[in-house]
Amino acid sequence: MESNYIRFTALSGSKSEAALCYLLEIDEAKIMLDCGWNDAFNVDDLRQLKRVAKDVDACLLSHATLHHLGALAYAKSYLGLRAQTYATFPVMDMGRLSLYDIWQSKRSTEDFKTFNLEDIDQAFEAITCLRYHQPTALTGKCKGITITAYAAGHTVGGTIWKISKDTESILYAVDYNHRKDKHLDPTVLLSRDGTTPNDFRLPSLMITDAFNAGETHPSRADRDKALLVSMVATLATGGSVLLPTDSSTRVLELAYMLDSYWMANRVPFPLILLTNFSYRTAHFATSMMEWMGDTVRSQLTETRENPFQFKYLRLCQRLSDLDRYPGPKVVLASNLSMETGFAREVFLKLDWSQNPRNTLILTERALPGELARFLYDEWKEVQLDTILQLKVDRKVPLEGPELAEFNAAEEARKEREAAEAALQERNRRTMLEEENDSDDDESMDGDLIEIDTLLTKSGSHDVYMKDATKSGGFFKQTQSYRMFPFQERRKKIDDYGESIVVEHFLSASSGGGANAPDVNGDVKMSEAGDDAMGDVAMKGDGEEVKDAMDPDMIHPEDSVPSKYVSIEEDVIIRCKVRYVDLEGRSDESAMQTILQAIAPKKLILIHGTEDKTAALSESYLGMSDLTREIYTPSVGEILNVSEVTNMYKIHLTDALLSSLNFSKLGEYDLAYLVGQVQIPAGSTAPVLGMPVIESTLTGAGVVAVAGAGAVGVDAEQKRITGPEATGEVAHGESISTALTTTTINAPVDETTLSVPTSAATALALHQHQQLLHQHQQQLELLEREHKPVFVGDIRLTEFKDRTLKQAGIHAEFMGEGVLVCNGVVAIRKVEQTGQILLEGSPMTRDYYRVRHLLYEQFAIL
Repeated sequence: MESNYIRFTALSGSKSEAALCYLLEIDEAKIMLDCGWNDAFNVDDLRQLKRVAKDVDACLLSHATLHHLGALAYAKSYLGLRAQTYATFPVMDMGRLSLYDIWQSKRSTEDFKTFNLEDIDQAFEAITCLRYHQPTALTGKCKGITITAYAAGHTVGGTIWKISKDTESILYAVDYNHRKDKHLDPTVLLSRDGTTPNDFRLPSLMITDAFNAGETHPSRADRDKALLVSMVATLATGGSVLLPTDSSTRVLELAYMLDSYWMANRVPFPLILLTNFSYRTAHFATSMMEWMGDTVRSQLTETRENPFQFKYLRLCQRLSDLDRYPGPKVVLASNLSMETGFAREVFLKLDWSQNPRNTLILTERALPGELARFLYDEWKEVQLDTILQLKVDRKVPLEGPELAEFNAAEEARKEREAAEAALQERNRRTMLEEENDSDDDESMDGDLIEIDTLLTKSGSHDVYMKDATKSGGFFKQTQSYRMFPFQERRKKIDDYGESIVVEHFLSASSGGGANAPDVNGDVKMSEAGDDAMGDVAMKGDGEEVKDAMDPDMIHPEDSVPSKYVSIEEDVIIRCKVRYVDLEGRSDESAMQTILQAIAPKKLILIHGTEDKTAALSESYLGMSDLTREIYTPSVGEILNVSEVTNMYKIHLTDALLSSLNFSKLGEYDLAYLVGQVQIPAGSTAPVLGMPVIESTLTGAGVVAVAGAGAVGVDAEQKRITGPEATGEVAHGESISTALTTTTINAPVDETTLSVPTSAATALALHQHQQLLHQHQQQLELLEREHKPVFVGDIRLTEFKDRTLKQAGIHAEFMGEGVLVCNGVVAIRKVEQTGQILLEGSPMTRDYYRVRHLLYEQFAIL
């Protein structure tokens, strides 16, 4: 009997709202769940991650937000994280875009050197992308572990991870949304009928968050109405609206909803999306329709227009672009925290906060200590009138002696670059001159000597001269023009016929590369790099613009020499502040419903304040149908959540495996078998093979006979496990999978064995033959008396709404849980035993149809 060793460690984001990062250990495998950071990028926050980064074997990313993957680039480049990273396609693309945007925002206000664009690219190019419902077997130390991604809602590509090994299944579900968004479908954890799919039921361990503990959300229609009414009222009074948001995930929900409202109501005021990569965000969104919800896909099918080719939303990438839209307007700006990015600059620099007609609408909660969180805590006052002392970082032009010193250093740098360029040019010419082989060089030297002789000897000219070739004698010399000799250079090729281009072997000079730093030391992305990610952008009116993403638009850097300064300023806030919850997360009521449907055996609560985590734990403990094993770990605390399970591992022979008739049930293939257990010589691993009845007595006289049972075989690992280990039972009852072995020891004296006619040997052979005959009879009896076993479970509500409805059979519940089909067949489930009772007249065709559909819900062994 074996069991898997499971440990859980919170590296960040436990009993707090900090970024999410956790370590899950399954036997020798170490799997990191998310790798988040906040936009302060304080390296001290990663001390727990630094301790284990080099030992991590795999990393799973669940969302494309900074709090889920913000530390990935830094950990890959500077902490020694070498683990293979897994994510969905949108998480990879939008996550990279999110880090691009925050990097550019930081560089616009401070000398940010924690990581660079190259670190981001290297980290995200190494991600292995998966699709939903795609089981993926891990390798290396993680061999035997399978991961599967499921839709979480909340963000495009957002993932709930199911991690399976043998009979253990672990659910990692954070930031999921049970409600349908404008552009996303709800999470797969909860079906419309309030149940959960069988793939998620009864996991060994579930890891989920307590972020929304104590929260109760109004209906989505009421929240949308509150947002739009507040906007329209502000615009009508001559004010403007600012909505801080992220740059690549939840911004899609806001952009799609507001653009649709503007188009339906012909709102005359500008609607603006202001991020460093707004064109790129819109372009990526248009290519991810398969990851969107039914509403968006149906709109694309009906109108043949991509809903993310915005009609009214103006895309801006510079703060100065707002000058083109004077007067009242609505601006969606990054970043959510308002600690950096355009949202902070608009709020502080353009006197937005001092105008009482303006409105700041918060749609998500930022982290404690951030400007957006302070405003959230104060929003109930609606009309603020306060003064904040804030640290303001800016980039300002150089003046006076600083500018002169910078210019002198710049001239020196240019001279060094020119000298290096000249040296490289000489090296290039030298390599070109050495292209010919040594034989060609010698021939060339002879030709040059001959040329010198011809040009220097008396009477010789390089042009035709009259009478210069006259000579006496019998034969007359033919007159001709002299020509300067020309030696054709041959292209040098390698042993494989490939032409050698010298420039390819020259090192790139500083200042000549596509990503060369500008005068402020900032790196600009090349046009080639931009084209690789898409050269079609969208204007505000929906027109396609080719090559719209030039380097200046991607990174609006100023060529004027500048420096970074940090000052303390008093900021007057007199604008209105509203909060409308559009975070896209489930509230506590929905979380309780989902957990009751999943019914995990063990539960770990993370990512929530200490008070919320404790309150949610108490609430769950008060629910009679939930597990009592609920853990609330602190950061750095190691939890041992292993569980001893009745799991037996045994190898199947090829002959036995090919003879089995498997039935599919969830992730397992099940079959009934009768076999013989043997332990090969020199091995401790038991092998199950075809029953073999030998007629000869071995030296030890040992014969092993196996009993029979229903067994499950992992198709990939080809290991045998009992259905008791899979958690799937027939009609709610456990099925015994015990393997019985009988050993026969017939000690025989060695002296008697040497005599074939010995009476003792004859007696031993007779007893041995009788036992073999008995074992043969036992095996035949097991095969004859085996009764079909139904493995699995069924919910009559789901059976009615899906299977019967699809088959065209009318069914409705009558009495106490009796499902009546077409008025002639009744199905009832005995809750105490899990037994299914089917009643009806065998003379009707409906009886056999319903029975056939019912049998298909089980694995019959």
